[in-house]
Amino acid sequence: MGNNKLKILQNLALVSQIGLSMAIPILGGVYLGKFLDDKLNTGFIFLAIFSVLGIITSFISLFKITTKGTKGK
Repeated sequence: MGNNKLKILQNLALVSQIGLSMAIPILGGVYLGKFLDDKLNTGFIFLAIFSVLGIITSFISLFKITTKGTKGK
């Protein structure tokens, strides 16, 4: 029973880590791009650039998390 509860908590922590590691870079990129576009009056170019960079960063982070988890198995 104790081992099962520990496994559930480990999986919950992994899901939370994946969610945060994907959401934070994307939201940060959107926020930074919008901020720069507003300050420099450039339309939406920085929003697009930093959104794409945030998405790329989040997938790199997801790849690192999943490969770290499979190395031990």
